[in-house]
Formats: sequence, structure tokens, C-alpha cells
Amino acid sequence: MTDVVWLCILGFLLSGWFVLDGANLGLGMALRHVGRSGPERRLILTGLGPFLLGGEVWLVAAAGLLLGVFPALEKDLLYAYYPVIVAFVTAWLVRDMGVWFRSRRSSAVWQRGWERSIGAASGVFAFAWGMLLGNVVHGVPDEGMPGVGTLFGPYSLLWGVTVVAALLMHGAVFTALRMPRARRARAVRTARRAGGAVLALFGLISLTTVAFGIDLAQRAPVLIVQAMAIIAAIGAERLLTAGRLGWSYACTALVAVAPVLMAGIASAPRLLEGIADDSTLDVLAGIVVPALPVLIAVQAWMWHTFREPVTSRSATFF
Repeated sequence: MTDVVWLCILGFLLSGWFVLDGANLGLGMALRHVGRSGPERRLILTGLGPFLLGGEVWLVAAAGLLLGVFPALEKDLLYAYYPVIVAFVTAWLVRDMGVWFRSRRSSAVWQRGWERSIGAASGVFAFAWGMLLGNVVHGVPDEGMPGVGTLFGPYSLLWGVTVVAALLMHGAVFTALRMPRARRARAVRTARRAGGAVLALFGLISLTTVAFGIDLAQRAPVLIVQAMAIIAAIGAERLLTAGRLGWSYACTALVAVAPVLMAGIASAPRLLEGIADDSTLDVLAGIVVPALPVLIAVQAWMWHTFREPVTSRSATFF
């Protein structure tokens, strides 16, 4: 397979994570706002349950592919953005701990504490991902760490806030999709508010990219993806008004995946510089190519099996 195909596979896996576990992060951020009581929040987490581990598999697969196919890039990312990566790995662990432990005791104090942990960790996880993508667009240094002004500069912070808003919108629609019809109103309102922020933030990214003189390898495709995200966000809001949650979720999935596609397209030539040798790629192709259809099939089966909204009688996974 060509180098570009390998980069596309990495992009596909990361896109899958942003769509699937990104919805879980958005649900986590919205948990205490959408669920106003302990039983309501328990119902929301019941809706999350079947999809938590299935969504995380995509990130694990992407990390494995990055390590095997792009070893030089993986090394540069870990070294240059160590603080950001530590932040999102820590947030990942805390988010999962919150989901696992929240319902282990009936104490209201215990449950509220873990609910806050889920919300905060989900927000940090999304924000750290956005900062990482913003820094990748800015340029991964060949050696050493970027300066504090770049690593935590306004451009990367803007990307962080944008990813938070995009995943919050996506997760709120996912929450509405999983809840009974009578309990969807707050999730729908949250999605609409986040949608307004998404439109403004994607526009700001365009302005600041020009203002800071960021070099985009493929400017036109990046702008096309950005326009796609804006149109999808507008479409999602209109579909929410029409009560078509499934199609609205499809639109917010495009919003959620837009940042990683933009970063990948903008940085593609630089990302391809550290690809592994042909013999390594041949071995990995024999593993990755058969595994991808299985991964997709399992995810499709999971969504088909748990397609109905949850009720108080639904099975709880955590």
C-alpha cells in the first residue's frame, strides 16, 4: 500500500474515535446539565454503557498504527507534546473511572463526585485533543519541545475550545438519541447552544490561521472540510427542530470529525516524512487490512443491537 493509503487509514481510525467515543465525551460533558437528578443521570449513563469500550477501541487501534507505521512521528509527538498527551491520558483514565465507579455506591455525595469527575475529565480530554491537533497544524518540531507560547498559545487553545464545542454538540445529540422521548428536551437545547459556538469557533480558526501565518500544506481541501462542518452544524440544528435525531446525529458526526480531518490534510506532507520502511509496512498490512472490516462490522452490530432508546428497565453495563 502507498504511504498516502496508510495515512488515510490512520485518519479513518482517528475519525472513528472522534465520532464514536467523541459522542461519549460530549455526553459526559453534558451529564450534569442534561440530567437534573440522580435517576436521570443514571439513565444517561445507561445509554452510554454499550458504546464506551467499543468507542475506545478505535483510539487504541489508531495508537498502535501510529507506533508501527509512523514511528518517527510517534516519537516526535510524544516528546514535543508530552504535557498535552499526559493530560488527555489522565483525563481518559479519570473519565472511565467515573463511569465505572459512579453507581457502585448509593451515596448521593459519592455519585455527585464521580459525575463531576466524568464531566471535568471529558472536557479536559476533548480540550487536550484539540490542543494537540492545533499544535500539529502549527508544525511538529523535529526535535525538542515547542515554546510555551506555541504549545499553549492562542491558536492551540482555540483548537481546544473548538473540539470541546464540537464534541459537546455531538454528544448532546447522542444523549437525546439514547433517551426516552419525554426526556430529550434539555439535551436538544444543549446541542443547539453548542452548535452556535461551533459556527463561531470554526470561523475564528479560519481568521487566526491567516492572522498567525500558519502554513497549510493543502489549503483548499482544509477549507472544504471546514465548510462541510459549518453546513453540517446548521443542518443538525434544523433537523433537531424537525425531530429527526438520527439524521441530526449524522450531521454532528461530520462536525466532530472535521478537526482531525483538517489537521491531517493541513499537515499531510510533514506527517508522511516519518513513515516506516517497506518491509515493516508489508507485515503490518497483513494485520491491518483483515482487521478493519471486523472492527467496522462489530461496531455496526453494536449500534444495530442497541439502537432503541434506553428505559429504566434497560441493562446497565457500568
